Amino acid sequence: MVLPRKLPMKGSPLRIFRDTEVARREFRRRRLGEPLVDYNLQYPTAAAAAKTVISALSNLFALPTDRELVANFVGNKERYAALRSLAATPISTDDLQTLLRSKVNKSAVRKSQVLADSLSSLLRSCLDPQRFPWVAEARAATKVELDRANLATSVLTAVSAVQAGRRGEERKTLEGRIANVLHLASFTKVSKPKGGIQILSHAPGPGQYMTTCKFGGHNADFVVGLRDGRIMAIECKASNSEVNGYKRLNKEVVVDAGDWVRKFGENNVIAAAVLRGVFNPENVEQAQSHDVYIFWWHRIKALERFLFNAQTS
Repeated sequence: MVLPRKLPMKGSPLRIFRDTEVARREFRRRRLGEPLVDYNLQYPTAAAAAKTVISALSNLFALPTDRELVANFVGNKERYAALRSLAATPISTDDLQTLLRSKVNKSAVRKSQVLADSLSSLLRSCLDPQRFPWVAEARAATKVELDRANLATSVLTAVSAVQAGRRGEERKTLEGRIANVLHLASFTKVSKPKGGIQILSHAPGPGQYMTTCKFGGHNADFVVGLRDGRIMAIECKASNSEVNGYKRLNKEVVVDAGDWVRKFGENNVIAAAVLRGVFNPENVEQAQSHDVYIFWWHRIKALERFLFNAQTS
């Protein structure tokens, strides 16, 4: 039986321009309209963590370092964030592990004096001299200096927590909406195979889907078994700038889509991206020219319609 060649609609340049403008306005409304609730919720915890860490600076920077002290800081999410915010430019968890050439967690620090000392020395070497002038001068801090350092570190830690939460929440929200679309279309979530999908028989059957699944050589946020027998791989991409949008869509999805089609065949796979946020229309057109089918957060009904229409005749 020859499968029907129903495909999602491709947007015209005008349609894409309008969609990018709507998406940009929606992003702007969210950013400008966001209250201070998240920051105000994060600040008290961040302030308590900063005060605890800063009050222990003399013990933290003594060599040999108090392993148990450092391990407890690393093992507490808020205190670990405050610890990394002691640097003039706060250090991410990934960067810290790269710089120390070691996993950094409570257990690892507790077991290794070398790691504890290395972490202490690294933080001492990049300590913010504007916030902590007394450390370099080997003297006690004044009350004013302590208050300023606590305030600045609290703000840095709270802002970092809000930003990290925002990035995760945007992705989670976008993925949640796609899952809801699939649920409304009567698709059933099934477990992904160990090792991912390397042959089509491992893919979800018609009316089923898998999430965060390796599909060929790349991960897909959703792998959907359409009811006409084809597979639809969906990537969810939220962006806060055109540069970020280019990376997410053109450098990631387009590459993944090309590999999926080469591995599984263009008659078997439909590559799609669901977008929210800021994207350059020319970059969206370019992705579409590589047979990445574009759906938008603000027009998610288009995905619902396609899932309904992709039926066997």
